[in-house]
Amino acid sequence: MANPMEELVILTHAEYVRLKQDLKAAGLDLCYTAQAGQPLRLDWSVHLFQDAKFLQQLEERRPDDPAYRIASVRHLKKGGWFRPDEFGVSFHTTGDLQQDELAQYLADHHIHSSSESPKAMLGSL
Repeated sequence: MANPMEELVILTHAEYVRLKQDLKAAGLDLCYTAQAGQPLRLDWSVHLFQDAKFLQQLEERRPDDPAYRIASVRHLKKGGWFRPDEFGVSFHTTGDLQQDELAQYLADHHIHSSSESPKAMLGSL
């Protein structure tokens, strides 16, 4: 059995918005969103999405339903001298009837987690 985190596609907010538009054009709707209750608190790095602490916090906040296979990350608050940056995470999925089509779309279009997380792509407020 595959690791659930390996099946999770982690995107910056900007990449998620673009993917949602592309999916809509293909007739798929990411109509279900689950917000992580608490923000992730870590120092920002362009390699944030590969950070073990980030991935651990993401896994703790991921819904139990494996259908939520897309996560979008948004920069909420800049850190300071004594506190890390805050990141909001949302998990997204389609309705049950489109799950197989979503999986096929992600595979066909080689959609995978971002390797870098530039602040500009995180939708900084």
